[in-house]
Amino acid sequence: MTEIPPVDHSREGALRFFKTYVLQNATSLNSKVVVDLSAGRGYIAQLFSDIGAQVKAYDLFPNQNQFFKAAVNPIDLQKPFPIESNFADLILCCETIEHLPNQFFLFQEAARILKPGGTFILTTPNSSSLRSRFSQFILESEHYGAPAPNELNAFTKWENSEDGYFSKLFISGILRLRTLAALNNLIVKHVHPTKRSSSSYFLLALWYPSLYYFNRKALKKQIKKDPVHEKTFRAIYKLNTSMNVLLGKHLILEFQKV
Repeated sequence: MTEIPPVDHSREGALRFFKTYVLQNATSLNSKVVVDLSAGRGYIAQLFSDIGAQVKAYDLFPNQNQFFKAAVNPIDLQKPFPIESNFADLILCCETIEHLPNQFFLFQEAARILKPGGTFILTTPNSSSLRSRFSQFILESEHYGAPAPNELNAFTKWENSEDGYFSKLFISGILRLRTLAALNNLIVKHVHPTKRSSSSYFLLALWYPSLYYFNRKALKKQIKKDPVHEKTFRAIYKLNTSMNVLLGKHLILEFQKV
């Protein structure tokens, strides 16, 4: 499978990332148990299957599968997952968490089904970028080109069904995601680079001196007040000043279960 299917521009970035990720890690992924919690049309699940991973694919609407050559199982990510504990070596959740009201529950269940030392890769729009922070200031929205979801477009019903899903009503920034993960013994292992925003580059030139100053000041104050937890404060500072976070259009986060 080489061609990336036409999808929404946000999901396309995730597809390109996973295509590269699979090629770079093909040997280590062979025979690993991979759980795709939001398989969609099944393209990503099939990428992992093609290199020999044991893939279990799930989606709220499994009938939309077009590419995965095995069955996609039904799942509601706001209810207990029909998956045994300590089952997966790798969990994927692509462009989905921003639609979920109870994001803590997603991390809780992901940690439960993940083996110790296992990996959880999450992709989501980047509300921590400088462009998105500016958009929040102007419109309280992820992007200054569109207002935040409202009662007219916040919930979409699936075709010929009363079931549906929320729009990007629950987008979370990097620090909130990090905290929800940490409460479930998942640590941020890597923030993968994504396509960068020209608006964020412009805002970086204006804001970075102040951003750096206040983050350094907060870090020193926190360490002085609570030196026992210096490691946590430095991890937060690192994310707050990461160029992959400040400039990237999307977040692609790799967590590890400890």
